[in-house]
Amino acid sequence: MAKKVFISYSWGNKEHQDWIVNLGTRLMNDTVDVVLDRWSLKDGHDIFSFMEEMVKSDDIFRVLIICDENYRNKANERTGGVGTETQIITPEIYSNQKQEKFIPIVIERDSDNKPYLPIYLSSRKYIDFSNEEYFENSYEELLRNILEAPAIPKPKLGTTPPLYITENKTNNSEVNSLLRTLDNQIKKYPEKINQYSSHFLELFSDNLWGFDVNCTSRNLIEYGDMLYDNLLNYKILRDDFISYLLIVTNIDVKLDVDDLIDFFGNKPMYLLPKDTTGSWNDTQFEIYKIIFQELFIYTIAVCLKNKNYSLIADLLLSHYYKKDKYNRDNGTKRFTFLYSYHENFENYLSQKYNKVSGFGYYIISNLNEKITKEQIVLADLLCYIIGELYKQQDYYDRWFPNCYIYKPSRHFDFFDKLESKRYFEKIKEIFDVDTPEELSSLLVKYKNEDEKRERFRFSRSYEYIPFVYELIDMDKIATNR
Repeated sequence: MAKKVFISYSWGNKEHQDWIVNLGTRLMNDTVDVVLDRWSLKDGHDIFSFMEEMVKSDDIFRVLIICDENYRNKANERTGGVGTETQIITPEIYSNQKQEKFIPIVIERDSDNKPYLPIYLSSRKYIDFSNEEYFENSYEELLRNILEAPAIPKPKLGTTPPLYITENKTNNSEVNSLLRTLDNQIKKYPEKINQYSSHFLELFSDNLWGFDVNCTSRNLIEYGDMLYDNLLNYKILRDDFISYLLIVTNIDVKLDVDDLIDFFGNKPMYLLPKDTTGSWNDTQFEIYKIIFQELFIYTIAVCLKNKNYSLIADLLLSHYYKKDKYNRDNGTKRFTFLYSYHENFENYLSQKYNKVSGFGYYIISNLNEKITKEQIVLADLLCYIIGELYKQQDYYDRWFPNCYIYKPSRHFDFFDKLESKRYFEKIKEIFDVDTPEELSSLLVKYKNEDEKRERFRFSRSYEYIPFVYELIDMDKIATNR
């Protein structure tokens, strides 16, 4: 029998209500029977009787209490429906029965980063949904709680003591094992960086195979579910790649950037089956368009973290030799060939979770713990900026910064600091200029090329991407020390 849960929350703005509905919908899709007033409370029903029945019913396995500032205030002051519900819940929660039935879900924190918890819940363990970039981890914790499927179940008692001498203490993938070797060896023999780097990229590339989406259903949700699951399964391998980048993009390491350029040039190889015998379709390999675009953004983000601006310049200004299985001459392309509009992925996340930017949501909600949201958003934005400044006539030579909607603020230190002469000298390579005047001229030229240029916007949103010259103050470039 399906587990049944009741969601208790305070009505707020449309965005807040949509978040609640999306959470309930996703739980329903994952076999949890959700009771929510938006679809369970009918006209003519007594609201307070409905609340009391849901809180006290033995059929309700969990009560999810969505805690934000509004809910906290109403619960503490005993006002409105939340206040009534609090009076019903409090004696239940302080009885010695079924305390685990009530789960606080924190979705907002105050200016001191403290969770908004009502007084009667202040000492209880909660599940933290206040940081959207870790939504997937929080959701998995909640789902495991409801389905009683702990991520770390209590192990069985062993029957024999460990044999430390003969036992292998670690059990890692071949890629992870090579990563640790690379890290150790480069510390001893930094001159061998490119030898180890090439070996890692070769092994990583081989391990990328196998994440294609072999879905025979024409149903978008079924296909999208499998695609998203495959992306989550790929995260372990992706994180090894990010750890590799953190090592080899250190400014003290002399990496041959052509190894990375060649790696990204292999993207077309993954848009066809490794073995071309048998039947297949294009959607089966769409996941690799997402993977290569994500890896490129992470590469720029890691270089930003390591302040390796020269490597960023090489990656954004070099041309890539695209390779495919048929050895066709595809010519050279700018880095923008790594960008794709993932139509099926966007439609799936829009329909299932009401996301404005599906790709952006995927990137931010599955963020690697070693890279910040700010670094990812800036990396994506830099790709857009250089893409625009040096755009060619090809319509597909473009980069839309899907992650921009998750920006922490409208200002980026990276651009504001261009007022400093020292800082300009550090990053000028990225813009392929030598002097502040050259950068200003480049921005003016871009601005004057087409004064009627339309703004990039997110579909189903008023959020737009600023023009390049709106991000950089042309009059202040290198005007102080």
